[in-house]
Amino acid sequence: MPLSSEYTWSETTETVTISVPLKGVSHKTVDILTLNNILKVNYKPYLLDLNLFQDIVEDKSRAVFKDGVLSIRLTKKESQLWGQLCFIGSMSEIAARRENSMKLRDERTEQQKKMAAARKVDEERMMLREHMALEENERQRMDDIKHQEKMTAEDEMFDTFSTLREVKKDLVIEDNIYLPPPIRESVQLSFRHTPRLFKTPLRQSTRKREEEFIIKNRSKLRDNALLVDTDVSNVAPTWLTSKGDEFYQRGDIGSAINAYSEALNADGRMVETLLARAACYLDLREADPCIADCMAALKLSDSIETRFETDEARLLFQKKLLTTLGMAYCMKTEHDKALELFHSVLQLDKNDHDAPRNMRYLETLMEVADLKAKADKNFSMGSLEEAMEDYSKAEKLDPGHIQVLMNRSAVCLAMQDTAACSKDCNTALDLLSKGKPKSDSSACALANILHPTPCTKRKWQVILLCRRSAAKQLSNDLRGALADLELAKGITSNDDDVAVKSIAKDIDDLKAKLNSIETQDTK
Repeated sequence: MPLSSEYTWSETTETVTISVPLKGVSHKTVDILTLNNILKVNYKPYLLDLNLFQDIVEDKSRAVFKDGVLSIRLTKKESQLWGQLCFIGSMSEIAARRENSMKLRDERTEQQKKMAAARKVDEERMMLREHMALEENERQRMDDIKHQEKMTAEDEMFDTFSTLREVKKDLVIEDNIYLPPPIRESVQLSFRHTPRLFKTPLRQSTRKREEEFIIKNRSKLRDNALLVDTDVSNVAPTWLTSKGDEFYQRGDIGSAINAYSEALNADGRMVETLLARAACYLDLREADPCIADCMAALKLSDSIETRFETDEARLLFQKKLLTTLGMAYCMKTEHDKALELFHSVLQLDKNDHDAPRNMRYLETLMEVADLKAKADKNFSMGSLEEAMEDYSKAEKLDPGHIQVLMNRSAVCLAMQDTAACSKDCNTALDLLSKGKPKSDSSACALANILHPTPCTKRKWQVILLCRRSAAKQLSNDLRGALADLELAKGITSNDDDVAVKSIAKDIDDLKAKLNSIETQDTK
């Protein structure tokens, strides 16, 4: 609750002066409010709230801060001595005076807003009139200039006609007959408009989008008659490569591949374009075309040697090419070839930081894959304890391996260990939603490339949710199981009709079971 502030006051017939010591408070934090009969000064933790004896003129009130004292000079509405500063009356009278003051202030504020709006309209109207007057003066000035130039041209023309008239009098033959010049021969000229693929007029604002459309669909438009002998059709391969780079940076991988393919059709020895297209295929998780482009670039070793001006640029290209090829082999689970390629990168540049990380991660991945294969075999043969042990070893090597967690949750479910099953399912679902956790062994580009695609993610999420639902049913958490099934149904793609029907059937069965339990409890 604020504290009451100290003050002193004095008056004349015209003004009232109130002095308030601020007691070390900065004047920047002081808030002053004046109404027609209200004065409020707020400077935490103090508050001065005065209900004045008579009305004042708000616009002429002034406040001065000097030597730690705030002096407020209020101008009286009527020139007279008050004899007292504050109004003395009942609580209802004081509240009525305050309410009336606030109402007057609101009316005054609204009136000021209307006056400001009207003033703004008048100013805009005046500016418009001035602008129209300037335009009219400029138009009149241009008309005067045109008229003057017209008059000058007419005078020059009439002077020329007069000169020709004098010359014609001298151009006579023996019979005094004037011979006009011979009639010009008629000539027929044919011309055609510039061919245009689009039916709309050519505009500078849409030209870039039209060029991008042609680049994206170039292979389909190759035989279009409107593209024959046009600049867009015969663009240079380097320009097509730059457009592909632009599409790739924007995330339009399909258009980037089309642009790179057209550039390679024009010049198949552009190794940078081959590597760029291979990177696009790698982002799309298409290993075979990525490997094909990388191998084609490796076969053009003479182009690699001559195409780069510096040894540093050539070394960087070779490292990137071998790394991309190794990642593609990893996607096909050909780990030995990938490891050999990463070794080659390290032989080219012993100071490379990415190759050792990729090698460490790949070696861990190979070890995890062996343990997982062994555990899968034990699981299929019914050796649940051995499978659980191998899956746990694999999980310790790579805690973020989603497939290991998924398979171990299946083993836990088979062993009816519902808590462990739910825990593995929750961990795997978190990894799918947030991405692979960063650690010393997985902080590399290879881990990101091997992370599942969105389509695979959705499929795995459905499997994990259904498995967690089964674990909850074993724990008699039927409502939780129903929630997981409904969530899985929402994630399932409409193309997978069998999975949708199977999940829908499980949901119906579970709802019927819940209704049966509720009916029995009611009875």
